[in-house]
Amino acid sequence: MLTYSVIYLIRHYLLPHESNNHKPKIFHSSTLAFLILGFLFYQFVIFILPKTGLKVLGYAANIAPGEVIRQINEKRLSQGLNPLNENPTLSQAALAKGADMLNKDYWAHVSPDGVEPWAFFTNVGYSYHYAGENLARDFSNPSAAVEAWMASPSHKENILSAKYKETGVAVIEGDLAGVDTTLIVQFFGTPYVDTSQPLPVAAAVPPPASELQPTIEITVVPTEATAPIAQVTQVPTEVPLSVSSETSQAIGPASKISGIQISPFNMTKSLSLMTVALLLVVLVVDWIIIARKKIVRVGGRNLAHLSFLGMILIIIIIAKAGLIL
Repeated sequence: MLTYSVIYLIRHYLLPHESNNHKPKIFHSSTLAFLILGFLFYQFVIFILPKTGLKVLGYAANIAPGEVIRQINEKRLSQGLNPLNENPTLSQAALAKGADMLNKDYWAHVSPDGVEPWAFFTNVGYSYHYAGENLARDFSNPSAAVEAWMASPSHKENILSAKYKETGVAVIEGDLAGVDTTLIVQFFGTPYVDTSQPLPVAAAVPPPASELQPTIEITVVPTEATAPIAQVTQVPTEVPLSVSSETSQAIGPASKISGIQISPFNMTKSLSLMTVALLLVVLVVDWIIIARKKIVRVGGRNLAHLSFLGMILIIIIIAKAGLIL
């Protein structure tokens, strides 16, 4: 009896039959509306979960800072610009900025207590004439993050600016507003050189930071999807300031998160792709059966319904692809 019920449901929802007026139930407006509402409800639940104290496991990306720099330099070379030199000191500063965002639970260029990006330059002893910052989070690979920056005029201006000579990148993972997050921090800089006093050839030492009057260029781009603030788990305050250009830094409580853990980003994409694949398969089978049985169906709007659902799913996928700032 149970087997018969299962077969009936599969036939009713996935195959044209008399029970569904020779149109798979999955293509009926009511079913498509239910699927759309289900996806929207899922997104709502994912947004609410961090506020309840439950942990939400996000991207655990394997992004090498050196690969980010390589792709950035490819963009510069394609525009006839000199590549940026990787500066370990700038990478230390970028790592400190990422750790600060996790420690203080914020996603912004300026921290809640007013610490601005260039403070991290001076904290590691980097005296700059020009300075800039690009931020990204929840990207699964370097290419996606770099392309997102290039699609933004302000971030692209940083990447292709001839004023910058050096760069440093850090990739750091940890708990941000209750979500296990991967942050990419890229600092751009041009070292300060004091030309007012000739320096000995053998010892060119920059003047003390207190005497510098640097020109600051920081791009602050408003984000449309600021992560909700929720103090859940703090990252240890002692952060090792060392960044390898070949391996990403995984710092913070990502490996120690307790409680319920889910992966909304990957799950959203998987559910979306599986739903679209199922609809396409059912559509093809439906066309074959209708053609063979020569069933005349009036008022069918399968393509319109599928297009509408596909648009909603694509929007959801794009919304969870990652954020830049």
